Amino acid sequence: MAIMLEQLALHPDQRVLEIGAGTGYNAALIAHIVGKGGHVVTIDIDDDLVLVARQHLAAAGYDSVDVRCADGGYGHPEAAPYGRIILTASAWDIAPAWFEQLAVGGRLVLPLSLRQVQLSVAFERRTNHLESVSVADCGFMPLRGAFACPERVVPLGEEPGPFLLSNGERPIDAHAVREAMSATPVEMPTGVSTTRREVGGSLSLWLALEDGDSCLLSIYADASVVDRSAVPLLIEWPAGDKKQRLTRALLGKQGLVALSRSATDSIGNGERPLPLSIVSFRAEPELVDRMQSYVRAWDRAGRPRTDALRILAYPKGQHVQVPADARALEKRWTTLVVSQS
Repeated sequence: MAIMLEQLALHPDQRVLEIGAGTGYNAALIAHIVGKGGHVVTIDIDDDLVLVARQHLAAAGYDSVDVRCADGGYGHPEAAPYGRIILTASAWDIAPAWFEQLAVGGRLVLPLSLRQVQLSVAFERRTNHLESVSVADCGFMPLRGAFACPERVVPLGEEPGPFLLSNGERPIDAHAVREAMSATPVEMPTGVSTTRREVGGSLSLWLALEDGDSCLLSIYADASVVDRSAVPLLIEWPAGDKKQRLTRALLGKQGLVALSRSATDSIGNGERPLPLSIVSFRAEPELVDRMQSYVRAWDRAGRPRTDALRILAYPKGQHVQVPADARALEKRWTTLVVSQS
């Protein structure tokens, strides 16, 4: 929350729209910074949360915050334009209302999902597009309502078995993938060592941007009961009485390949470099070669940091010039031009 408020760069007397009221705590912080001359609207789709947020804000002395129950994807045009808009839920795309209700020169901060990689991006509005001025790694629950993420979850068996997360339109034969994963996997070293922080951020984003067949292979299950070894260990963390394990994978015609690291330091601070391997589940040799080439290209490029990412967002219908060193991601309402330095 502190990082995102820094990205938002609030000033006294500003009009601010928050999407995702939660407990009301973040809205109270925003109201404190913009002061009595400012105006804060916070929206949540859950009427129970709206009621609780109102109670908390009133008890804290911030009952001037306008708390609304609505679908945040539509914004709140009655109080627009806003100098600042912030989301506290991850969005797959930038809804038209957020662009339209943001004043030119204003700032939009949101957790943006780029092929399953979440980044907190601070955009500033230009006349006809948005331009990133700050990027940070993050992790949020997805936005709900009419503007929810269309990301596909493909179960690979009965719960709580492994599943794939994919944004692609290509058909996925869950039975064929499950059959491939039932075979003995073949593990090959990449010759590259990485930290957990790198594989979860910079490398995962590199693979996501380079290849439309990139996806996440994951399992989320009771830590004491379910064997999670079917999913190669890249990242694993506790979540209450459960654990989630995930890895970045490439899906082929016959099988898939995934990344793996040693179980040592799997939940550490992410700063210890460990050898990175490729695990093949009946994958064709071309798919293994692709994964190997991406990992080595990322390493040769200096392992570009996610916070050095530059993103331009253009509402659909505009002609977009894509530089040779950038990638265009077509979303429903925007075209994102992403470059890594």
